[in-house]
Amino acid sequence: MKTIRFITLTLLFVIAVNAISFGQKDKAADKIKYNTWSATLSGGSMLFYGDLRQFDFYPVTIKNSKDWYGVTDGISEYDKGLSLKVGKQLSPIFGIQGMLEKGAVNGMKKYVDAHFSATFITYGFNIKVNFLPIFNPLLKSPKFVLYGIAGLGLCDFKSQEWTISSNTLINSYGYGDFGGPKKATTEIIVPVGLGIKYKINKHFDIGLESTINNLNSDKLDSRVRANTAKDKYGYTALTLTYNIGKNDKSLEWVTSKEMEADQLTPLFNAINKKIDSLGNKLNELDNKVAQVQKDVADLKNPAKEADDDNDGVPNSKDLEPNTPAGNLVNFQGITIPKAGTGVAEMKPQFSIFFTVNSSYIDALNEEKIAAAAKMLKEDPNLKFEVVGHADKTGGQVYNELLSKRRAQAVCDDLIKSYGIDAGRLTVVGKGINEPLSSDILSVNRRVDFIIKK
Repeated sequence: MKTIRFITLTLLFVIAVNAISFGQKDKAADKIKYNTWSATLSGGSMLFYGDLRQFDFYPVTIKNSKDWYGVTDGISEYDKGLSLKVGKQLSPIFGIQGMLEKGAVNGMKKYVDAHFSATFITYGFNIKVNFLPIFNPLLKSPKFVLYGIAGLGLCDFKSQEWTISSNTLINSYGYGDFGGPKKATTEIIVPVGLGIKYKINKHFDIGLESTINNLNSDKLDSRVRANTAKDKYGYTALTLTYNIGKNDKSLEWVTSKEMEADQLTPLFNAINKKIDSLGNKLNELDNKVAQVQKDVADLKNPAKEADDDNDGVPNSKDLEPNTPAGNLVNFQGITIPKAGTGVAEMKPQFSIFFTVNSSYIDALNEEKIAAAAKMLKEDPNLKFEVVGHADKTGGQVYNELLSKRRAQAVCDDLIKSYGIDAGRLTVVGKGINEPLSSDILSVNRRVDFIIKK
C-alpha cells in the first residue's frame, strides 16, 4: 500500500508540473533558456507540538529524570531530521517541489507521567512562492530570495508512549504492541513554511527554512484524546540547493525586469542580422553597378591607353611620365625608392585589393606580393608596414578586424611563400578610417605597403 501511495503522489507531482508548464508555454521564460530544475538537501532540528509537550514554546531536556520521579534515564524534546526536495521552477514567482523527509520527534508531560518517541518518513509535494518579485518587480540580480511553501503529502510513522517514572509502555502505533498492526501508520500531512536563500554562484544556494507540518491525526504521540487538537511537528533546517542545468541563469533568480531585457535581446539580434544582410546586398549591388559602369567605359574607349615610358601606368594616371627603364613604380607611376635613400618613411607605394568581406589573395595580387618580396630580398635593411583597409559597409569594430585580417594574410604569404623574416613586417588595421574614395567602395578594400627604414 505504501508503494502505491508513493507512486500516486509522484504521478500527481508530474501531472502538476506538466499542467502548469503547459499554461506557461507562451511566457518569456519558455522562450529564453534558464535553468528550471533544482535539488535541495537539508538537515536540522525537529520539534513536536501536541498533547505530550511540556511547554508550548520551550523544549525541555532532562539529562537525569530522577529530579521528577527518581528514575535515571534522560529525556529530550529535541530531535533531528533530513530532507531531499527536487524542484521545478515554473516562473520567477511560482515553483513546485517533490519532497522526501525522514526524522524523529519526542515529547513529555510531567503531570500525566508520560513521554513518547516517534520516527517517520514524509513524502509529497509543495507549491513554492517567491515573495521578492511580487514586492519589488524592478529588482535586478537579487542575491537573496524570501519564499513561502505549502504542500500536501503522506506521513508514515511509528510511535510509542511510556510512563516517565517507571518507563512502562502505555500505547503504541506501528510496532504491533497491544495487538495492533506491525506496520507504519499512514496519515495525510499538510506542510506550510517560510525560507530564505542566498545565491553563492549560478549553481549553488544556501539557506534557512522552517516549516510546520500539520498531521491529520492525533496519533503521532500515541496519545489519542477526544476534543484535542491534531498533532504537528516543526522542522527548522539549513539548506543547500544545486541548480541543475548548463545555462547562465536560473529562473528562480531572474526578476521580471531582467526577463523583459532578455526577451528583447533576441529581437535586437534579429534586427541587427537583418541590417547586416541588407548592407551586404547593397554592397553587392554597388559592385555590380561599378562593374557595369566599367564595362560601358571600356565599350566607349576600346583602344588601349598609351604608356610612353613603359612602366605599366597609362599616361593619364602617370605622375612621373619619364620613369627610367627597370624602375619599380607605384599605381601612380612614381618610382619606389630603394634602400639608402635616407627617407625615414614613405607614403603607400602600391596596394593589393580584395573582394567584399574577404581576405583571400587572388593570382593578380600575388604578383604584387612577389614584387614586394623581391624588394625586401634585394635590400636586407628594408622594412614594410602592411596596412589593411575596409569599405564603409558593416560595423566599425568588424571592419577594423577585417582590415587587420587582410594585412595579416599578406604578411603570412610573404613569410611562408617567400621566406621573409616576420620582424621586417608590421601589421596595421585601419578599418574604414582612411578611404581612398567615398563613392567607389571597391578601392577601399585594400592593403597598402608602406616602406619604413
